Amino acid sequence: MMPIPYVPDGSIIEQAAQSDEVRRVLYEEAQRLLPIAQRIAYQENATQFGDSLHIETGTRPGIKAKQGLKRPYARVIADSEDAEAQEYGTSQKQKTMILGRAVAQLGD
Repeated sequence: MMPIPYVPDGSIIEQAAQSDEVRRVLYEEAQRLLPIAQRIAYQENATQFGDSLHIETGTRPGIKAKQGLKRPYARVIADSEDAEAQEYGTSQKQKTMILGRAVAQLGD
């Protein structure tokens, strides 16, 4: 006899994901990341990038997610005019990967 796999009801998972506790933990992690990213930006003389860093919270719409799961998020965002070029580089500008390096340091 083959075991019957347990498939939880999507609404239970969504309720858990939307809980205040999950949102709090996501926000706290972003709060830990923000000063690390700012420090790296200022060390790289990317003052405009560092000054533009902030935390953005919300809920993903669930359009692409299996079973339409709407998940909360808390992100550190840089919205300076040159943020993308600063992070990933261009043909004229070397990439700095400030946010990527901050995430790596957060894991240490």
